[in-house]
Amino acid sequence: MKTTKNNDNSPIPHKKPVIWVLVADKHVARLFRKNGVGIEPFAEIKPMQHDRKDLTNKSVGRVVSSGSATIHHKYEAHMNESRKEALSFAHEIADWLDEPARSNDFDRLVLIAAPQTLGELRKILSKPVQMRIVTEVDKDLTKMSDKDLQVELEKIVWL
Repeated sequence: MKTTKNNDNSPIPHKKPVIWVLVADKHVARLFRKNGVGIEPFAEIKPMQHDRKDLTNKSVGRVVSSGSATIHHKYEAHMNESRKEALSFAHEIADWLDEPARSNDFDRLVLIAAPQTLGELRKILSKPVQMRIVTEVDKDLTKMSDKDLQVELEKIVWL
């Protein structure tokens, strides 16, 4: 194994990567960080209660229908309220992760989310956040007890 050396031939200490773990569904997002001993919780967000007027066709995007060349928006006026709230919360999570990523507060990110939430996050996370993702797990772990969640996270984040 090759190691990096200083000019005086002493080893250069390598910075331990800062690993964050996001566990989310459409109702809550919890953030954990890997420390030298295990994984510790350090932040939680819940959806803001506000008008969904900020969700527009431009902010959510468009898709082409597979059956024809018809283009329609992912966000439709008739979309049910629960779906609107889930999309809005995914945007909140993405915005929430953006600043720490741009500030290099973490090096690696593990995304663990309910399948629908994970799918939405994949579409809207910024490039700085996407570049730090090392693994994705499409499971809803938000309803687990703290003890069971710790055990599950240790299995997933063994780095």
